[in-house]
Amino acid sequence: MSDINLNDAIVERLKKGEQSVIRQLYRLAYPECASFIKNNNGTGNDAEDFFQEALVVMYKNVNKPAFELKSHIKTYLYAITRNLWLTELRKRSKSGLKLVMDDKDTDYVLYQEDTLVEKQEAEQKHELISEMLLQVKGGCKGILIDFYYKKLSLRDIAAKYDFTEQYAKKRRYKCMEAFKKQVRTQYAEMQ
Repeated sequence: MSDINLNDAIVERLKKGEQSVIRQLYRLAYPECASFIKNNNGTGNDAEDFFQEALVVMYKNVNKPAFELKSHIKTYLYAITRNLWLTELRKRSKSGLKLVMDDKDTDYVLYQEDTLVEKQEAEQKHELISEMLLQVKGGCKGILIDFYYKKLSLRDIAAKYDFTEQYAKKRRYKCMEAFKKQVRTQYAEMQ
């Protein structure tokens, strides 16, 4: 049976709710999915749980009217399992985890877990700095927002606040130094 016919047959059997198709999917895709999870800080129980969850997701997707399978059913199920496991890893750990692929010829796009964690940490710092910027008093808040967020030039800021360009530069520098001091103080209190 060709891959297209196999895919169609499995999808139709899933839509009908046939239980035997689940056993077929286990034989077809479970070993690689389980191996991926176990090689990326998971246990045998994790592999079973997340594969079953992937089956549920797949079942729900297959029964959507607009569902169209564009890859092999095994690849589709593997991708769902992988995405569920990566989400779980992000929840479980803040430290970097290296993803290990069993199949070197796989064409899945993966992100290193440490890169995702770094991105999340950078976003959290950005949010913290944004919150702190909103707490800045006086004209400094406007100048810093105009320069760093709105990307206005010093000439535009000078015109907006009726400063000379040289004074706008000096004022921006002093505001930024005061803001850095505030950030360091608050960050030290959080540690």
